[in-house]
Amino acid sequence: MAINGNYYDWESVEIQLQPSGVAIGIAEISYNDERPVEARYGKGAIPRGFGRKNYKASGSMTLDKDEAELLKLGLGGSFYSNNPFPVIVSYSNPDRPVIVDILPDCMITKADTSGKQDDDNVGVIKLDFIILSPIKWNGIAAYPTT
Repeated sequence: MAINGNYYDWESVEIQLQPSGVAIGIAEISYNDERPVEARYGKGAIPRGFGRKNYKASGSMTLDKDEAELLKLGLGGSFYSNNPFPVIVSYSNPDRPVIVDILPDCMITKADTSGKQDDDNVGVIKLDFIILSPIKWNGIAAYPTT
C-alpha cells in the first residue's frame, strides 16, 4: 500500500445544495445517522433480548452569509420552508474512487450566527438540519425503506 497518496481532503469535496447548486462558500459539513438498540430485561440482571428504536439522521453545515442567502432564496425565501431538499456530498481525487453520500429530504431546524471582533470570518451561519429519509452512504441506503 502506498503511503504517499493524496486521500480525500477538503479540496476534494464538492457539496451540492440542490436548491442553489454547488456550494462555494461552505466551511464545514457534518452528518450522522443512528438506530439505537435497547436491552430488554425481565427477571434477573441479564437482558432477555433487545428492542430497536427508530432510525434518525441529522447534520449541520456552516456557510458564508452570501452562500446562506443563496440557499434561503432557493428554498423560497426562508430557511424554514416546508420543502425538504437533498444535499449531495462528493469526495473525489484523481487516483481514488469517487464517493457520493446523499442526504435526502433535509429540512433546516436551526440557524445560528455569531461573531466577535477577533474572528477571521464573522459572516458565517451555522445551519442544523434533520434528514427525513435514510442517508445513502456511497449509494447504499443506511436503512431500507418500504
